[in-house]
Amino acid sequence: MDSLATVLRRIPIFAELPPGSFAKIIADLREESHPPGTVLCYEGDEARDFYIIKSGSVEVLVNRGGDQRELVAVSGPSDWFGERALFSDRPRTATVVARDHVVVWRLAKDKFDALIEENPWLILHFTEVISDRLYRGNQELSKVQSAFASQMEVLLRAQSPARRAFLMGTAVLTTLDPPIIHDLLGSTDAAAELNAIEAQGGLVARLDGVVSYLEAVREFLLANVTAEVGADGVREQHRRAAALYRTAGRREPAISHLLDAGDWRAAAELLAAHTEELIASNRFDLLQGWVSRLPEHVIAELLPTLVERMERTLRPAATEAVATSFRQRVADRFQSARALWWFGAVLGVAAGVALWVAPPPAGLSSSGMHMLALLAWAVVFWAFDVLPDYVVGLGMIIGWILLRVVPPEVAVSGFTTPPFFLIIGVLGIAASLQSSGLLFRLALRVLQRFPLTYRGQALGLALSGTAITSAIPDVTSGVAIAGPIILAQSESLGYGRRSSGSAGLAMAAVLGFGQMSPFFLTGAAENLLAWGLLPAAMRFQITWGSWALAALPLAVVTFAVGFAVTMFLFPPEFQPTISRGLIETQIEALGPASRAEIVNGLVLIGAMLGWITGPYHGVDAAWVAMTGLAVLLTANLLDRATFRAGIYWDFLFYLGAVLGLTPVVQAVGVDRWTIGLLAPLLEPMTQHPTQFLLVMALVIYAARFVLPSFPLVSLLTITVVPIAAHAGINPLAITLVLCTTVAVWFLPYQSTYYLALYFGTKERAFSHGQVRLLAWSYGLIYLLAILAAIPCWRLLGLLP
Repeated sequence: MDSLATVLRRIPIFAELPPGSFAKIIADLREESHPPGTVLCYEGDEARDFYIIKSGSVEVLVNRGGDQRELVAVSGPSDWFGERALFSDRPRTATVVARDHVVVWRLAKDKFDALIEENPWLILHFTEVISDRLYRGNQELSKVQSAFASQMEVLLRAQSPARRAFLMGTAVLTTLDPPIIHDLLGSTDAAAELNAIEAQGGLVARLDGVVSYLEAVREFLLANVTAEVGADGVREQHRRAAALYRTAGRREPAISHLLDAGDWRAAAELLAAHTEELIASNRFDLLQGWVSRLPEHVIAELLPTLVERMERTLRPAATEAVATSFRQRVADRFQSARALWWFGAVLGVAAGVALWVAPPPAGLSSSGMHMLALLAWAVVFWAFDVLPDYVVGLGMIIGWILLRVVPPEVAVSGFTTPPFFLIIGVLGIAASLQSSGLLFRLALRVLQRFPLTYRGQALGLALSGTAITSAIPDVTSGVAIAGPIILAQSESLGYGRRSSGSAGLAMAAVLGFGQMSPFFLTGAAENLLAWGLLPAAMRFQITWGSWALAALPLAVVTFAVGFAVTMFLFPPEFQPTISRGLIETQIEALGPASRAEIVNGLVLIGAMLGWITGPYHGVDAAWVAMTGLAVLLTANLLDRATFRAGIYWDFLFYLGAVLGLTPVVQAVGVDRWTIGLLAPLLEPMTQHPTQFLLVMALVIYAARFVLPSFPLVSLLTITVVPIAAHAGINPLAITLVLCTTVAVWFLPYQSTYYLALYFGTKERAFSHGQVRLLAWSYGLIYLLAILAAIPCWRLLGLLP
């Protein structure tokens, strides 16, 4: 048997795909097994999937006159069907049934659409292929149609006037039944005439005892009838035929003729009256064809039950088995979301106005109070998704400027900070890596190294992230680079956009790349900042190894509990069906590394080395990333279209607003006021280390809603560490608690690395609402880790 790659290369639309896109198509194919008699798709149903037969065979059936199914083909191994589903949502043109036990590879349309979205240039490729096929097909069809029309004209003129009248008068009928013809034409010898036409040959066919015109013949006759009596006349003939079939108790042809006549309500009422019999007949191909021709308002009014039952039968995995109708569920959800939107909008405005008009507390200026008012408005709007993130961020900046809270240069200072340019550089590098195919190759290599299960791959992402985090002091860089790899890996395993499996894999990466970063001195910039702010004597005692050793109990508890909670909150919809053989096939399809992959790989390695060695050469991570981006642009590996698509400008506006919080907070004195509140509360607790560390963690959680991580780390390192050290608490212990708890995020705006992952996966891996419970869970997980670490720190002499 030929390999999957060989079969795919025979299919015209895939034959000339470049290796990277070809491998992704292979990754998106899902192997399925079906017993004999299984209907893979119904005629008239919405086309959603493309199939390649691996083993076994299928029957291809089409509806003919009298609503009979005609076997038109038998397809076997290496054959394919349904390619039109990838480019059009038009109904299926045939019913496909498993003839024996059949194994197929299925490509879902949404997977194909995702490939096109990531690689827009593929549209040109497929357009050329399809246009070429259509041109050749139309040329052949034109010749055949011309010859057929000429022959039919000659044949029709050769008939007697009576025979011609019979042919024209029965052209509207889907089945040629003598009793119906008798009542329609008033003919007394309909059976004899029909037998003579059948004996003549070439005009009618008999299938399972039912006689009907050949499809092409009927279309030719109907065209001639329409030319004589007009479209209204043809519709009137269909109404007469429908009435005759209804009188004869034959609902199927009656429904077909009512639809041809445009009598939508009459057809729907007849369908509704016989719902149970039609469902029991299992002829969903007929049902889909009929329902698809009805206007939506008629379906909603007369056939909601039939449509829902069809959805449940044809797509049980996607339809909830509840009594409430589909439209009612959608309406309820919409109303609930709308109510929540209004609640968030009112609450946000109320919170902002209340703080704005309230007198500032002692030690806080009116500008500081007004800054907190606008921040409260923004936090509520972000929490309830009242407006897009970047719109709220821009609104907050404009408010600071127009209401004279801070000078304009301070309000927009977030757009001039190194982290802002770091994100631009990293997103540009990531876009180039993805377009070159290197990220997909890396994702396949990760798949190879760990068990091909959901938990195995999630564990691989978490461990890989932890290893990388230990060396890269910029969490955002690592997460942003990993984002497209996570997306490719999720898609390779078959998980859809924002599915539970996709979100679980992304959050496993967050655990490794983000939540584990406090436990390595070089794991986060906040760690290095806190370490650098310590007095020289204290800093000399803290090495990379001593930091890692003291953080070990924190790391073990955080990783174990965090991973377990992630797997619990995000159970997969199914276990991956991908095999190692399929991975090998994809790697083989990629072929040797291209020049673009090699250059991109060298730039990535260079950037990572630059980030790792940042404490020694002193070049900020932002300018390392921008240098890498400049190299790729100079090498022409990132064209204009890819560069524009790879930089998420809405995210950058949002990021600029968030990064601007630090200078704004400092300008209005909120930082000093916050510390003034905290110091008197914390100092008495230093006599009880456990209580002190836990209370400090809770205070930091609360402060994180107002203060970004960098100013919070700066302020607490300067003020709280000396207080704790005076009480006998080692600076390393208090610094670890500080750096651990500032890494928590309850809302998206609190974490730039979370946002980098969210946008780095193109908002497709998960939604904010999906991961909110996990985000809050990390607050408890870190408290549990601190409690577990306290006995170990006493053994190490870090606590009295």
